[in-house]
Amino acid sequence: MVEEEFARFERRGVVTVVPRSATGRRLGDDPAQLSRVPVEEFLPAPGVVDRLADAFTREGLDVEARTRVGLTVAGDNARIAEVFGSPVVPKRNKYIRGSVRHELTAPGALRSRLHPELIAEVRVPRSGFELTVDAAPPLPRSDRCLRLPEDAVRVAGAEALHAAGIRGDGVRVVMVDTGLYAHPHHRAHGYTTSVVPAVTGLDPAADERGHGTAMSALLLAVAPRAELTMVKMANEAFSFPLAAFQRAVSLGPDLVSCSWGTLREEPQLHLEVADAVRRGITVLFAAGNGSTDRPSAMFQSVATPGALTVGGVHVGPDGLRRASDLASSYRSAVFPGRSVPDLSGPCGTLPNGDYIVFPTQPGCLFDRRNSAYDGTAPDDGWLVSSGTSGATAYAAGVVALAVQRGVGRGRALRAEDLADACLPVTEGATSTGDECGGVCPNGAVGLGLLTAGPHGP
Repeated sequence: MVEEEFARFERRGVVTVVPRSATGRRLGDDPAQLSRVPVEEFLPAPGVVDRLADAFTREGLDVEARTRVGLTVAGDNARIAEVFGSPVVPKRNKYIRGSVRHELTAPGALRSRLHPELIAEVRVPRSGFELTVDAAPPLPRSDRCLRLPEDAVRVAGAEALHAAGIRGDGVRVVMVDTGLYAHPHHRAHGYTTSVVPAVTGLDPAADERGHGTAMSALLLAVAPRAELTMVKMANEAFSFPLAAFQRAVSLGPDLVSCSWGTLREEPQLHLEVADAVRRGITVLFAAGNGSTDRPSAMFQSVATPGALTVGGVHVGPDGLRRASDLASSYRSAVFPGRSVPDLSGPCGTLPNGDYIVFPTQPGCLFDRRNSAYDGTAPDDGWLVSSGTSGATAYAAGVVALAVQRGVGRGRALRAEDLADACLPVTEGATSTGDECGGVCPNGAVGLGLLTAGPHGP
């Protein structure tokens, strides 16, 4: 399978095209500008994106995704080289162990021969990584693990809302992740889902890694009547998070859930996120499982101002809430004054985070890998795991309930909109060393454990 994926993207190149802004301001490699400058300063003049899309299409290229601030363009690598000056080819990431992961690289400089006056830059898109730790579920019931959907509903305190008809009805949710397999668990609960591939060549019927199927089950446990679209960003060896996020925004959702980070810096993603928030879309990103947004790091968490960042809290069988020791917390190295997380969701603990029983695609990467320690078989379609990925999916479900209740009234939700629904977490420390210190809010968990609680006017 991995060999077929390599051959496909060896033939087919993918680039990010950044239009020139109407003001002349460029984000470049300095996303910190978004803390100082309104997003509107980076928007192209009206009609520019349409002109570029039309020009690339006439050249036989595919515009895989587009927003107000960027386009993802793909095609045969010979045509990519003709239009942009260089092919874009895969190269294996030699630092990632346990699975094959490829990144894209351009041997030569990238510049467009079409409408160069309208284009600020052409970039190679970065790859992404899932935030994980190294029918009926097969495991016996245990107080140590959460079952879906019932235990997620209990932790969220959503029973009364569900009984009152607040279940995410009419809320348009997009999850950007690895895919969504048609698992019997989802069918048994009557969930409404669809899948859109981020780029041509990704199979919408498969979830080769299995991460997205698992995350969708947790989100839908909390908001079972939300209209969930999965934008599939990856197969087993390749991933296209920027294109996937652009596709997500183009679908016009109420919220976008992102349980992943990027391999190396991806400045354009910050602009896409900031513009989505400006347009009224609530965006959630996982804080990380040990990663931060330090620019020199390979594994990059995303802390764009305006997005909700989600950390981890472990809720024990006795109800005791503690900061998870596998979750990240940090002061942003990119955006001065930005603290992560804003709030938190349920999360396991070291060493393996084996806390939530998830459905997944039978025999997928995570089904095989996690079976080494979680008590499930490598091909049974179930795994036991968790991290800030799951915490974010859970939080997205809670946000969907809040949107149905009218919180935010059509604008992107802010952390303060959810403050009265957060339970205090005063004990424990994160993987990056922040301690709760007996108070909450704090640097380890933000506002605390998000629930489906009061949400005042």
